[in-house]
Amino acid sequence: MRSIRAKLTLAALAPLAVAMAIVTVLGFSLINAWIVGEAQKKVRNDLEAARAEYNQQKYALRDALHFAAHTAGLIDALERMDRAGMQQRLTELMAGSGMDVLTLTDAGATAVARAGNPEAGLGMTLSAPYVKAALEGEVFTGTVLMSAAQMEIENPLVARRARLRLVESLPGRDRMENRGMFLLSAYPLRGADGQILGCLYGGVLLNRNLDLVDRIKSRVYGAETYGEKSLGSATIFLGDVRVATTVRLRNGERALGTLVSREVAHTVLAEQKPWLDRALVVHDWYLTAYEPILDRNGNAIGALYVGLLEAPYRDLRTRAAGTLMLILVVTSALGYLLARQGSKRLSRPILELEEMAQRVAHGERHVDLAVRDTDEVGRLTHAFNHMSRALREREEQLRGFARDLEAKVAERTRLLEEKNQELLHAQEELARSEKLAAIGALAAGVAHEINNPTAIIRGNTELLLMELGAESAGREEAEEVMKQTERIARITANLLAFARRQAMHEERLDVNALLEEILSQLPHQVGLGRITLKKNYQPELPPLRADGGQLRQVFTNLLVNAVEAMGGEGLLLLGTAVEGNEVRVSVTDTGPGIAPAVREKLFNPFFTTKRGGSGLGLSVSYGIVERHGGTIEVESTPGQGATFRVHLPLRS
Repeated sequence: MRSIRAKLTLAALAPLAVAMAIVTVLGFSLINAWIVGEAQKKVRNDLEAARAEYNQQKYALRDALHFAAHTAGLIDALERMDRAGMQQRLTELMAGSGMDVLTLTDAGATAVARAGNPEAGLGMTLSAPYVKAALEGEVFTGTVLMSAAQMEIENPLVARRARLRLVESLPGRDRMENRGMFLLSAYPLRGADGQILGCLYGGVLLNRNLDLVDRIKSRVYGAETYGEKSLGSATIFLGDVRVATTVRLRNGERALGTLVSREVAHTVLAEQKPWLDRALVVHDWYLTAYEPILDRNGNAIGALYVGLLEAPYRDLRTRAAGTLMLILVVTSALGYLLARQGSKRLSRPILELEEMAQRVAHGERHVDLAVRDTDEVGRLTHAFNHMSRALREREEQLRGFARDLEAKVAERTRLLEEKNQELLHAQEELARSEKLAAIGALAAGVAHEINNPTAIIRGNTELLLMELGAESAGREEAEEVMKQTERIARITANLLAFARRQAMHEERLDVNALLEEILSQLPHQVGLGRITLKKNYQPELPPLRADGGQLRQVFTNLLVNAVEAMGGEGLLLLGTAVEGNEVRVSVTDTGPGIAPAVREKLFNPFFTTKRGGSGLGLSVSYGIVERHGGTIEVESTPGQGATFRVHLPLRS
């Protein structure tokens, strides 16, 4: 309990605390917005600088081809179709410019000389868009993709250098990136009369082009570091794969072959929008800027990235927040001291009244205080004296009333607890009796009234079928009787299985192997038609301690239900996985789904939506899984199929 002085102090400090809280929130928000805003502005400017360096490389390539296209020796050799002369000039140009591919075509787009692979593809007609554009008189400069086969023709060394192994393995995706991304320029070659004689195109491979990304990083960030890490990084992506980067893995190697995050890939590559936000780059968080690299048709074929380590800005934000907190704490401490002194002076007369109240609380009833003032404290003292007198008069009354009330409450509580226990016991006994009576009557009736005549009918039908030939009249009716008799036998078997608890024969069970065995027998039980089966097993699944025969019945029932629900056409998904201390088996179909009202009754005995069904398959399955300590759950949206999941505990 706080003293009156503490309450007065608190009352004085409350407005100050509210003001401090508002200042703290606003201060932190402004600090965060300022630091992050400045950092993002810097990253945006860094991206512009990186783009300028990238374009500078592109323009340098264009200028080199411009110079070569206006070289008289190359044009003369093309006019005379002097292959040796053309080859020599292309080889010299390639060596001096650092290009990775350099090819010359005639006016018909036929390759006549190739610096990177002199003997390959000569006489081949090229259909690349940049060749067509150059032969129409247009100077093309941009970023293009080449396939592995195309690079083998242009320059086998470049094809091998472009190949990258992906660090991350994704389902359904090749582990190798064999394509190459090039900065490429194509220039028309004109004769003295202005007629286009051919096309000269050359390019620089961006895959593993570490010199270019190092120049971008150096231009944008210089040699700044944070601890042992470089402050900034730059990357060129082919699609979502890092093909040239300054980002490094934990072992110090460059992170070639790693993938950009899915969120960034969707924004930059799919939506072709820049990304300006924080992102996880390999292992560290960066303030990043991405922009798509587009081909001639406006398709995003890659991305250009620059990023700043977030850690320095996070530390700066922490230091600024710490400074603000220190100022607020010192200010609050001074305010507390001033408020405490003022409350001490105001609380002195109230403390005297408190002392008298404590005496009354300890049993004194003849306590009267002198009324010194007529202010609020004086009126409070007068009320205290009146209260003391009233307490003396009513104390005896309250004692008697309290004794009677406690006795009545104790008696009513005891009676209520007894009635509650009786009610719970009665409810449990009633439910148990109803279940046992229904199951016992059902099992006994089925065993004595159906099984025996069914066996006699079946035996006589088998004898009749043995007497009747394949083409005999009445054989079809006899076979139908046999089929319906077997159906009755199955129904009675399900009834008895539901009515009694079968003994558990536990063994070490490989769930994946059991499912494979069931799938091999499934076509003999139900027609699969045009149903596609897809399995997603977790490898090396831990073995279960379970009854394999009973679980076979559960999984077979779920699979048969799924196949029948799809009506002979659809996709059947079967999967296994470990979730915590449980094994999960899921069966998914693409049938019509299950309505919510039907889902609530699925596991009720005798409830079925199938013509000729007994309504006991899922009930029996539920009981088997429950005896194994597991659960069955169903998830379905009408029109979108259904999924049944069986959870079984792992036990030693």
